[in-house]
Amino acid sequence: MASSSTFWSEASSDPKRKYRFIMYMGDIPLWTVKTSGKPIATVSTSEHQYLNHTFKYPGRVTWDPINVTLVAPVNPDVAKIVFDKLKKAGYSAPLSPNVTDTMSKGKATSAIGTIRIAQIDDNGKTKEEWQLINPWFSKMEFGDLDYSSDDLNEISVEITYDYAVMSPISS
Repeated sequence: MASSSTFWSEASSDPKRKYRFIMYMGDIPLWTVKTSGKPIATVSTSEHQYLNHTFKYPGRVTWDPINVTLVAPVNPDVAKIVFDKLKKAGYSAPLSPNVTDTMSKGKATSAIGTIRIAQIDDNGKTKEEWQLINPWFSKMEFGDLDYSSDDLNEISVEITYDYAVMSPISS
């Protein structure tokens, strides 16, 4: 049964806000993260048909990639930091026939390290935290250039991971 006082009428209540977050991605500076998606879980559906009826059952959970936008300052050079993660994952440009390095999940996840997304309150205290398990950059876009724009250059990364763990923080 709902109480007579509602959330919206209580001055001490404060919803989680989209702009109150901090993303920890190893050596990528916190202040360069402009936007971040939160984990997305998708549950597959299996169907069973019997006569004129269809019954649905939950199946496997898969975790969809998230997208993160970074601003690209000159110092520290975030574009170089992101590109170095690709090299640490095992990518080598084919500059000679002797280049035989290949990527692996172990190298890709260790190049990125731990990724955590913390939603904070107005006092900077963590209220909700997500940790991506075995994350790696599956797509990197180093921005575009335009003589008619004075916008900041941005880098977009897609992060693929095995699963996410949510840690709600009690007050």
